[in-house]
Amino acid sequence: MFVPHSEIDLKKMFEELSISSLDDLFTHIPETLKLNDGLNVPSTLSELEAISHFEDIESKNTQNLICFAGGGHYDVYLPHTVKTLTMRPEFMTSYTPYQAEISQGILQILFEYQSLICDLTDMELANASLYDGATSVAEAISVAINKTKRDGVVVSNGFNPNTKEVVNTLVDTKKFNIKYVDLVDYMFPEDYIFTDSDAAFVVSLPHYEGSAQDLTTIVQNAKAAGVITICYVDPSMLGILKTPGSMGFDIVVAEGQSMGSPLSFGGPTVGWFATKKELARLVPGRIIGESRDANHTKTYVMTLRAREQDIRREKASSNICTNQTLNAVGSTIHLSWLGPQGLYEIGYQAIQKSSYMKQQLINLKFNISNAHNSLREFIVQTSRPAEEVILEMGTKGFLAGIKYSDNEILVAVTEKRTKDEIDNYVKSLNEVDNA
Repeated sequence: MFVPHSEIDLKKMFEELSISSLDDLFTHIPETLKLNDGLNVPSTLSELEAISHFEDIESKNTQNLICFAGGGHYDVYLPHTVKTLTMRPEFMTSYTPYQAEISQGILQILFEYQSLICDLTDMELANASLYDGATSVAEAISVAINKTKRDGVVVSNGFNPNTKEVVNTLVDTKKFNIKYVDLVDYMFPEDYIFTDSDAAFVVSLPHYEGSAQDLTTIVQNAKAAGVITICYVDPSMLGILKTPGSMGFDIVVAEGQSMGSPLSFGGPTVGWFATKKELARLVPGRIIGESRDANHTKTYVMTLRAREQDIRREKASSNICTNQTLNAVGSTIHLSWLGPQGLYEIGYQAIQKSSYMKQQLINLKFNISNAHNSLREFIVQTSRPAEEVILEMGTKGFLAGIKYSDNEILVAVTEKRTKDEIDNYVKSLNEVDNA
């Protein structure tokens, strides 16, 4: 319930601002922009009427589609163990563990979360945690700019379009120069020349189109020019791919949805952020550490949160606050449940099933734009407009993919997809595209 200011509050405010009424606060706004007659909104609904209204809207959706869409968020298997444990009240309510003496459980699981991410990415420290993958990229760029004091940002054009929008929004493009570099045959050019004005190099592993490459040489070239290197990795491929840390990256970020979070119509998810110890004081969010108390008992503490506003006040450069702790807990449980072999299996199965699907499409004369260097995600060319194909595939029970261009669809295969689902998708796509 909204409680307005009291008369005493208003009087103090007016005296401080040397005004006589609330209207005086808005004199700088032109009269033509003011809504003097209020908003023209419909009359209120009762609770039952509101429920009925939204159920009617919901019924218009095509539901229970078999998902072949990806682009950063994937229909992976989420074990019931993850759902059951994350719904426990100890995790549901313990978002902000500032009081270590009563938050040992949540602090320990966040410490384990950080440790798992460090193991997976081959980095020295990780935070706990960020909002999503896109904001993690923007935060990593901020770290690079603060570290190097440079104003150039080199970004691979093989990047998620939505993430590009977030970066372009959060990074001041009037002050910093963001340069997008096109891929060559869906690979970042190894002969790209970095300059001493570049602060950051940002690249996906795999690229948005699903292609993957060993980025070691490119990272070495970037670091030789004093550039901070940032890898945006797909967590569910970390059981298969060479680790970003072994390639030499300075910062590794990820969209953590595929590890512990359901799709949920796009969110909430969790952003992973791992880096080297030398960048610790520039890291956003929190770092949880392990220690010993006065009785020499193992304890967990919030070790560092150097950039938050309650620590640095006017010098703060982030405001993470509650972040996505519950989703980070989900990542911890999911990764612990999978183990190294399980993580390998989900990546292996996705790649094998994707390879099978690509071959079935090629047999039907479909052209796969990146058939030879893609993992579980690839681009299918269509003879009909991609939007039409996606809509008609919906009537056949499939979320066909994401529109990549006017006549291209980005298709994703996860470990959940069965041979029957793949075969039926290929058959349906052939029917739709040749209708």
